[in-house]
Amino acid sequence: METFTAPFSQELSSLLSWLKIHSIPGTVGLFLLGSYVLMQLYLAFLVRRENLPTHRVATPLPVLIAVRNEAQPLPLLIQTLERQSVGLQALFGEDNSTDETPILLEAACQKHPSWDVIPVPQELHTQYPGKQAVLVALEQAVPPCEVFLATDADMILPSTWAEGLTAALRKAPEIGGVCGPSLPKAHTLWEGFQRVEWANTLYLIAANQARGHIVTAIGNSLALRRIAWETIGGWKSLKPTLVEDYALLRALERAGWRFRWVFHPAVFAETRTEKTFRGWLHQRLRWRHAAQNLPLLASLYWAFQSLLPWSLLATGAPLLCWIPWIAAEALPLWRLRQTLSTQKILRYLPLLLLYRFVQGGWLLWLRYARRPFVWRNRLYS
Repeated sequence: METFTAPFSQELSSLLSWLKIHSIPGTVGLFLLGSYVLMQLYLAFLVRRENLPTHRVATPLPVLIAVRNEAQPLPLLIQTLERQSVGLQALFGEDNSTDETPILLEAACQKHPSWDVIPVPQELHTQYPGKQAVLVALEQAVPPCEVFLATDADMILPSTWAEGLTAALRKAPEIGGVCGPSLPKAHTLWEGFQRVEWANTLYLIAANQARGHIVTAIGNSLALRRIAWETIGGWKSLKPTLVEDYALLRALERAGWRFRWVFHPAVFAETRTEKTFRGWLHQRLRWRHAAQNLPLLASLYWAFQSLLPWSLLATGAPLLCWIPWIAAEALPLWRLRQTLSTQKILRYLPLLLLYRFVQGGWLLWLRYARRPFVWRNRLYS
């Protein structure tokens, strides 16, 4: 007992001394720390698993896949499509690839006669940027159906992915679209950072949805009710955009449809990471177009989150102050891990803690940076 209480007593004494030396900053720091712990507890409470009903699924379900120079990840995606618990009709939008992608697609379609490759006319890119041009080409090939899906060529989908998203979409007639969560696969520290960074964003999305706010959408794991898609006129009716998933979400909401994220292990997928810092940077520059209209509360939360570790460091806070901060960062991640029944999130928590020290400056730069970026080997201003 003495060996346990002695270090604790020393830490408590250190905390009291710190408060005495930094009376006002120390009190303010403890207040901020306590408030942050309560906020993170609240976020963790809001992260909940979706209830998926059992529905008979009419098959085959069309699934749209935009493809450009995806020879490396494509075979794994094809395997996961073949293993789905319901039949799929894969429609690949081949966007002028220069690698072996067309050869792989031809072989897949020979094996599955219902699958097809839709060439993307180059002139579509003069009207629509990036993936939107591919989806405009693909939507013209969607056969009559009640529901169809969309994913990306670098996804690794669980066998229940199509069935789960379809079941979530049919929970209520007012739901026009749903999307599923995904995380990058991690084998290195750089990939691990991207995994925990995405996980940090996912629990914020889940918490906002529980409060009735859908802040964004993701197009690599998507299911749409056809009548809702037709109501908004499809992707061709959206303004030219590099974040067509976000634009689709807002168009559905303006048309009176609901949209939901499906936080459930049955639809949780994995994707590849950006291999270089430059690729990661350009990906974030594109994504920031879907984060221009976030509520003030989100900006205040991120400011709070970014300043707290610096305030503890600047005032020389003792260990007893750092432990609640670390626990507060871990709790929503742990809750997300339980919700999705996934692994390899908490092991990368130290990388997220280090990221918090640069997060504020990074987000400010990202918000105001005006520079071109490369996506799918094309340059955009």
